[in-house]
Amino acid sequence: MTRNEHEEVESYALAAMIGLVSANDYPPELIAARAFDIAEAFQQEKLNRIGDKPPFDC
Repeated sequence: MTRNEHEEVESYALAAMIGLVSANDYPPELIAARAFDIAEAFQQEKLNRIGDKPPFDC
């Protein structure tokens, strides 16, 4: 995993965590784990659908 991909997963997990906290559907001790599950699934789906981001010089 590149540094950029790592930072993207962290950002997606934070967004997912905010949604999970506001929904009150999960106990607090499970929210972080579920947020990263969602973030990793989103990252994989993004790669499947649109692939890697092209470099700036293309």
